[in-house]
Amino acid sequence: MINICFHYLDQHFLGQLDEIFDFHDFHQLVLHHFNNPFDYRFTLANKELDLFSRQSFARYQSLLMNGVCILVLKRMSGGGFLEIPVLTDIILQDLERAVQQIPTTNNEERPCQICRENTSCMKLCCNRICKVCFGNYFAHSTFKLNCMTCRRQVPYGQFFISPEFVRALESLNEICGLMNYIDCQICHCGSLVVNETLYAQQTCGNCTREFCFFCNKDWTEGKIPRKNDRYTCHVSCDYETKLSYELIPLQYNKNVHVPNRRFCPSCFTLGSYDEKCKYHTCSTCQHSFCFICLEEEDTCKTKYNSNYQHQCTDVKKQTYEDFPRIANKC
Repeated sequence: MINICFHYLDQHFLGQLDEIFDFHDFHQLVLHHFNNPFDYRFTLANKELDLFSRQSFARYQSLLMNGVCILVLKRMSGGGFLEIPVLTDIILQDLERAVQQIPTTNNEERPCQICRENTSCMKLCCNRICKVCFGNYFAHSTFKLNCMTCRRQVPYGQFFISPEFVRALESLNEICGLMNYIDCQICHCGSLVVNETLYAQQTCGNCTREFCFFCNKDWTEGKIPRKNDRYTCHVSCDYETKLSYELIPLQYNKNVHVPNRRFCPSCFTLGSYDEKCKYHTCSTCQHSFCFICLEEEDTCKTKYNSNYQHQCTDVKKQTYEDFPRIANKC
């Protein structure tokens, strides 16, 4: 049997499927817990399970393995999540206690990879790191356990001892993953909502707060009135800010102009031009790309016979369509 958990609000519903199941079997399982599946979206590993198309459902059917948890979003009234800053604060408060549980070994020939002084360290993949340096390293790595030598991402459960702390980190990753989708947002009340119209002005079905979906500010906040347009309210709105830029001279070649900011094509984190060359390495995912053509650094160099100081092509525009969406239809 395959055990499946549905997570909706603060509730968990458990169900089972045969090892060999089809679209109809899963649909019946959903109907057992949710009267009208059309009112909800069912996501797994940031992929939407389509309950109204056998062909679309089959694309992600292999994700339904024993022990999986399916996140259930009600259309504009679902959820049960902490906002990212709140969860981040909780993790930072618990970090010291979680680190103190990890054993260290003393090796004078292999000191801490960062400070090179402390010889009593924890093992992190190919590296050793002391507990004093770990906090800054972990926060700077956006709470990822990236090996400083081979760059492999170490699973939390292989490093931290506390199961509760591991679950908190996994929850943060899940929320951050969902927030990459332009049509997902977390209301201040904790409701995780999906926007099918992609217009800015929305009302939370849980707390009735009227807000801009894309920057998550109260609709009447501030002196400047907001406009209800697709993707933006036009008042320092998040996605509009990610797309906007000014052209400034390239540091090493004043005849070439480069955007002063871009969002990473891989993880969508906003980054600024650092007054060096046109290539930028994302601080979040380490993806290296050209600020002008948006191609990966190696691709830019070979495709356009370019280098760090030359114009490869015209400045490529980024659009709202570049951001992923959890909904199948806009």
